[in-house]
Amino acid sequence: MGRDGKILSARLAVILWTATTLLWAQNAVGQVADIAASTAPPLQDATRCDVILTTRDAARCVGSVRADSPIPALDPEHIYTLPELIDIAETASPDGRIAWAEAKRSIERAGVDRALYLPVITFVAQGSDLRAIVPFPKPIAPLGYVTVEEPTALAQLQLEYSLLDFGRGAKVDGSKALELASTLRLSRMHQDIAYSTSAAFYRTQQAIGQLTAARTVLATAEILSQNAQSQYDNGRATLPDVQNAEAGVAEARFDLASAVGEVKKAKLALTESIGVEPTAEIEIQPQQQNDSPNSLDSKVEELIQAAWKSRPDLLARAQEVRNAQDASRTAHAAYLPTVGLAATGGQTAIWASADWGQVGYANIPTWSVEAKLRWEVFNGARRHEVNAALAEQKAATEEKRATQDAVTRQVWDAYVDYETALEQQRSSQSFLAAAQTSYDSSLDAYKYGVRSLVDVVQAERQLAQARFTTVRSHAQLMQSAVALSFATGDLLQHNSSTGVHP
Repeated sequence: MGRDGKILSARLAVILWTATTLLWAQNAVGQVADIAASTAPPLQDATRCDVILTTRDAARCVGSVRADSPIPALDPEHIYTLPELIDIAETASPDGRIAWAEAKRSIERAGVDRALYLPVITFVAQGSDLRAIVPFPKPIAPLGYVTVEEPTALAQLQLEYSLLDFGRGAKVDGSKALELASTLRLSRMHQDIAYSTSAAFYRTQQAIGQLTAARTVLATAEILSQNAQSQYDNGRATLPDVQNAEAGVAEARFDLASAVGEVKKAKLALTESIGVEPTAEIEIQPQQQNDSPNSLDSKVEELIQAAWKSRPDLLARAQEVRNAQDASRTAHAAYLPTVGLAATGGQTAIWASADWGQVGYANIPTWSVEAKLRWEVFNGARRHEVNAALAEQKAATEEKRATQDAVTRQVWDAYVDYETALEQQRSSQSFLAAAQTSYDSSLDAYKYGVRSLVDVVQAERQLAQARFTTVRSHAQLMQSAVALSFATGDLLQHNSSTGVHP
């Protein structure tokens, strides 16, 4: 075999060796992935994520939720309770799914920053061919140069490790703060979903209750109309009395039609709020007067302090301040040097040949070790970076203070609304009882001819107003109880700090 044949054989050997090495590496990576998948514990789809306070909780909950989980379908034959609708909303709400994705992204970014403490190991397989001209004196090389053919095959491991980096710790601490902030926002998003679902649920209950009251009012108006007709037939009432009673029936039917429309619109809003296709074909648990919340066990000052300690959005602001502080530390760390280590080790094979003289074949282990210190002595942008980090820290601090003031106002508003709704609910019960007694007495007196129909109609309208007021006050009480729990940050908590249990 001639020199050209040897060179061609060497090139083919390099190509085949490189392809074999790459296939081996790919198979090895696949086997490692298969082993990891087979030994990893299965995810639990039913993992509960009601309260998320740590990054570990967030990682567990985010990992247990499938991003492509289908939107649940409503059963028109099932009577849904509030907890069931909240569960559906947490699964179907677009805002909830966005919060899950953002939390997942923050967790993975924090993992990337934590990996700065670990070395980077890279496997490199390389096959190459080189033809070069090397000048040489004519007494030795007649042409004044030598042509060299150099096919090479290389397989090695490369290691890079940062031994000293003063900004690395601050960067990792900042990513941890953002990771915890994202989990707190995820927890607050769950509360937002629960609050919006609860508010829509109670508004729907109010609409259904008003529909029931409208039907009762219509039945009462029809009874009064029948009594007026009976009195007219017996000569104890006038035709205007009968016409007035019939007008009351027509008004009650008008109110009933309006109540039917309000129920349908409330159901549409409820289904939209939980993230499913809006529909009026949903049945919910009716309003019950015996499930009213109790009085507050805490003063407003205690509720404000509890909100400062438990509101996830306020706690997230505190983590953002911490991240801004860590960013300032990272900017100052740019003034300090970094020390790194780099090392390679592997096997190198070379089939060199030259057109003048003889060159040997080599196939030996090769390695290299390098320690490097890097120190930026001057950087004109560094001072601006430090000032920008300090400004960001100041802005984060002021945003936290503004959020704290907003939390205080929200707790005060919710507290006043709840106290007002509680007193209105108690008054509405007395109002309904008194209106019912007044109507019964007026109707009995009208039957005996001692009261006019005008008095009965007035008592009837007062009774209808009392029924609507009772339904509305109870719904407002339930909504204000949920709003107070939402404002203090203990909505969806197992132990309520406010003492209010809607």
